[in-house]
Amino acid sequence: MKKYLADLAQRTGTTFVVTLAGLAVAAEPFDLLTFAWGPALATSGSTAVLAALVGLSARLSRDKDSAGF
Repeated sequence: MKKYLADLAQRTGTTFVVTLAGLAVAAEPFDLLTFAWGPALATSGSTAVLAALVGLSARLSRDKDSAGF
């Protein structure tokens, strides 16, 4: 269970960070003060929740120690 939770946390956290970074890169020119943080964090959080749901479904259908298919 510990290995699975570590894998799920890594996948979910990575998804959040990569999505947020992608949105920041897409905002040209990027300005820390005027960047739309609210929508970007909401989008990143939504993708992280979806990644967690995929990890949960993977646990139910396949290897119990992995959050991936």
